[in-house]
Amino acid sequence: MKEVLTRSLSGLLFIGVIIGSIIWSQYSVAIVFLAVSIFALYEFYKLMNTAGFTPHKITGLLCGITIYGLLALHSFNWLPLHTLSIIFPLLVVIVIVELFRKQKYPISNIAFTVLSMIYIVMPLASLNYFAYYNPFNDEVHLYKNEYSLLLGFFIIVWCNDTGAYVFGRLLGKHKLFNRISPNKTWEGFFGGCLLAISGAILFSMATDSSTVHWSIISVLIVIFGTLGDLTESQIKRSIGVKDSGKFMPGHGGILDRFDGVLYAAPFVLTYFLLIKAESLI
Repeated sequence: MKEVLTRSLSGLLFIGVIIGSIIWSQYSVAIVFLAVSIFALYEFYKLMNTAGFTPHKITGLLCGITIYGLLALHSFNWLPLHTLSIIFPLLVVIVIVELFRKQKYPISNIAFTVLSMIYIVMPLASLNYFAYYNPFNDEVHLYKNEYSLLLGFFIIVWCNDTGAYVFGRLLGKHKLFNRISPNKTWEGFFGGCLLAISGAILFSMATDSSTVHWSIISVLIVIFGTLGDLTESQIKRSIGVKDSGKFMPGHGGILDRFDGVLYAAPFVLTYFLLIKAESLI
């Protein structure tokens, strides 16, 4: 009972912080997800240490903060697009730094550090484009106010997680991917899909926006959110750990809470931008 209460309270606090930052301002969104990026990087590097590798912690954190900052500032329309080219030499810096480190697995260290930028920092930074950044013209009606995109995204993510957990616990019999995550079932997957689509439809009605587009977005979140969850499970299983960290009591680490978001966000943002491009043809 105590564990359930702890899990519930930490989960509600987590949801409150996310929703509060979204409604407050674009700057609070940027700050919250910058903090999430830093903690997620720390957890990822710690996992790699457990696996016997030594990624560039300091260099990775500095590069990650810089890359996140560049993308966030561009989402505010404070930086022109060409300034994002700075990201490429930053990745090269990671390779150069390894020259001055006497480590057993230099290629693996470089690979995991660069991977952390692509796997963690860029997806979390992309969330800034959901808030206060308008990739649409008037022909594409997806939101009623400036924070609806990001709020809708997370509501659908949480609906999917809740549906997958409840249906999986009550009806789960057929394993989804037993080799990587024995607890995940097809019943949970389709339960999450059902609740996510329902949440998307209700959100579109509440915000007077496109039911079709939000339904498509919910399917993208279910598919790629599940794949993101499986990827993190594979990483943890290969290392022999249960959770990525202990940041959230009853939930594990930051990566455990954002594993689905890391995959879903880039695909949903791409869908947003494709809608914009299609509407201009």
